[in-house]
Amino acid sequence: MRKIYFICILFICNGLLAQKKDKLYPVTVYEKAWQERNNDARLKLIKTIWLEDSTFEDPSASIKGIAAFNNVINEFYKKNPDAVLTSGAKTVKDNYVTWDWKIQDSKNKLIMAGREFARLNGKGQVSKIISFWDKDAALSEADILKNLEADNFKVVAQYFECLFKTRDFNTMAIIIEEDAVYNQAEGLPYGGTYKGFNEWTKMFAKSAELFDLQIEKEPVYFSDASKNEVIIYFTIKCKAKKSGKTLSMPISEHFDLKDGKITGIRPFYFDTKQFAEFLKSKK
Repeated sequence: MRKIYFICILFICNGLLAQKKDKLYPVTVYEKAWQERNNDARLKLIKTIWLEDSTFEDPSASIKGIAAFNNVINEFYKKNPDAVLTSGAKTVKDNYVTWDWKIQDSKNKLIMAGREFARLNGKGQVSKIISFWDKDAALSEADILKNLEADNFKVVAQYFECLFKTRDFNTMAIIIEEDAVYNQAEGLPYGGTYKGFNEWTKMFAKSAELFDLQIEKEPVYFSDASKNEVIIYFTIKCKAKKSGKTLSMPISEHFDLKDGKITGIRPFYFDTKQFAEFLKSKK
């Protein structure tokens, strides 16, 4: 008997879940329409869930019909060509659905945020959308730190590319703060503290006289965005110019950043003494 009750309850729960999914179908298509950049593809989506007497209202528009709604989205993308829409969880009650949303640009800067209320007709179509804008909306601290981390990773990746692959010091100079400090281990032939990009280039030139370098393993990135720090871990393969010997060694580099520029670097060699002896060794 208990087994029968359990099966009945499970059946009812599955039925309710299926009903909720069916109700959310027009909302899912509605959101896809907002994310679709191609006008013809978007219009096809809209026609599947929008009727000629369906209405859309927000602080900037009050319209009715398929073509008018498509035009609202067109005009939005003219003003915000790189906009990215993300939505929160949906709350369903009877034929009403509500959810929060936010729109950011390609650099993760918040454009606008708000809340949507949808009234469905129970036949897989939207009867009415009312969109409320939150003019005081701001990204959460977590989102801000996530964006900062992504930006910092891009800066460090650009530095890595310029130094180890393209040797493009002109581009590198743009992302280095004027008084940035580079701390090399004192035990190395080019060790010391270098302040400013001109001093950095002298250090790079001095190291290039001692060895040729290849990246054996590409960097892995770690971050503490709250402190504007990035750490990368990678492996180099070097050939000493004095001896012709080769050596592979893991390295980590600690980057300090501020306002999209590098303010300091400190590399850590797996074995600084071994690396120094390798560079000084003779044939």
